[in-house]
Amino acid sequence: MDKLRVSTFGGGATQAAAAKLGFYEAEGLEVDVDVTQSSKDQMAKLVDGTWDVVHTNADNVVWWCEDNGADLVIVMAAESKPGQDLWVRPEIETYEDLRGKVLAVDAAESGYVTPLRVLLAQAGLEEGTDYDFVEVGTTHLRIDAMRESRAYGAMVGSRADAAADGFRVLDSINRLYTHYAGSTATRREWAAANADLLVRYLRAQLRAAASLSGGDAAPSFAWEGLREMIQTREDVGWLRGAVDPRRFADDTYFLRAAEGLAG
Repeated sequence: MDKLRVSTFGGGATQAAAAKLGFYEAEGLEVDVDVTQSSKDQMAKLVDGTWDVVHTNADNVVWWCEDNGADLVIVMAAESKPGQDLWVRPEIETYEDLRGKVLAVDAAESGYVTPLRVLLAQAGLEEGTDYDFVEVGTTHLRIDAMRESRAYGAMVGSRADAAADGFRVLDSINRLYTHYAGSTATRREWAAANADLLVRYLRAQLRAAASLSGGDAAPSFAWEGLREMIQTREDVGWLRGAVDPRRFADDTYFLRAAEGLAG
C-alpha cells in the first residue's frame, strides 16, 4: 500500500466514504487524513511537505502562489457552491451596525474573506476604516469568537448551533457566483514526481463523491468556477496577474483519473 498524507476542512465526508467503501484500498492507497483548523497552517504544511495533497479553497492557492512564492497547483476542481453566509451577532441588524466592528475570519488574505470583502464593499464599508478582521481559524472557532464578543460577524456554513445562539444571516456570498469550485491542490514538483499515485487518489475521490451524490463519477473540471473565484479576487484588488485559472490549475491528472473510472 502506498501512503498518502492529506489535509482537509470539516468532516472530510468524501475521504471517509472513500475509506469505508474500499476505494482507497482498491487503488492500493493508505491515506492519512488531517482535519485542519486553519488554512494558513494547512497551506504552510503543504508547502513544507508535511501534506502531499490538500482539499482547500482555491483562493488560498492563488494567494500562496502569488504572494508567498509557493509553486502549487490545483489538480481537481469540482463544481460546487460556496455554502457560506455572513452570520452576525443578535445586535447587528444591518450592515451599518458593523461599522467600527471586528469580523472573525480564517485568514485575512484569502479564502472566504475575499467574497466577504465584496459584500462589505457593496454595503459601502471600507476595510481598516469601517471594520477590521481578526484571524481565528475554521468555522467553529469563528462562531466561538462571536459567542465571546471578540467578533460581531463571520462567514459560516449552515450551522444549527449558530442559530441557537441567536446569531442570524445578514447576507450570503452564494449570490455572487454563477459557478464555483471545490479544489484539491498539491505542489507541482510533487505531482510531477508522483503522477500515478496522484491519479489513483483522484480516481478514488471521484468514485467516493459519486457514491455520496448519486451523480456522475466523472464530472468535468470546473474551470468556470475557478475563473469566477479568481475574478472575485480581482474585484477586491488582491489579484497580482491575469484572471486565468490555468495559471493555478492543471487538469491533466484529473482527466487521467476520469479515464480510468470505467476500468
